[in-house]
Amino acid sequence: MTRRNGFLLLEILLATMFICVLFTTFYQLFLQKIGSLGRIYADIELHRAARVIISSVESELVYSTREIVLEENKYGSMIICQNIGLRRSVVFYCRNMPNERNKTAIYKSTKIEDRTAGINPLSSPEVSIEQWQCEKINAHTLRLKMQIKITTLGRCKTFVEVIRLCNGCVI
Repeated sequence: MTRRNGFLLLEILLATMFICVLFTTFYQLFLQKIGSLGRIYADIELHRAARVIISSVESELVYSTREIVLEENKYGSMIICQNIGLRRSVVFYCRNMPNERNKTAIYKSTKIEDRTAGINPLSSPEVSIEQWQCEKINAHTLRLKMQIKITTLGRCKTFVEVIRLCNGCVI
């Protein structure tokens, strides 16, 4: 018997079955990698947001503040800073974002005597601040604890920073 050019139906079925087995095997692996990448990107965004907030708060408290008063509101701590020179005060606090129901952000309010206060958000719109606590350790040291959540993915992380004051004290 001579064989004509072409494939047998059995060969095509075997090749299709082999491709399906490979696809299902690698598809699960692909889905796991995509999930891992999503978590990695969320963690990067959480750490970036925390770094921005902590560096802004820390630079203000460590170098420019004469005295600090800690108060509580319904969203957490308020850090009230009386700065060295220029009769300037800065307040760091947490509150709801405008036009957002269950999303809170960290704000920095700067007030120079005889001028209106300027208010700037420190946290990005992609994150929500779940916890914002600042407590006095001693007269020159504060403990800042914040919990940040990525609103789209629900991933949450707590950051704790101990801030040692160079020029001021906590009242």
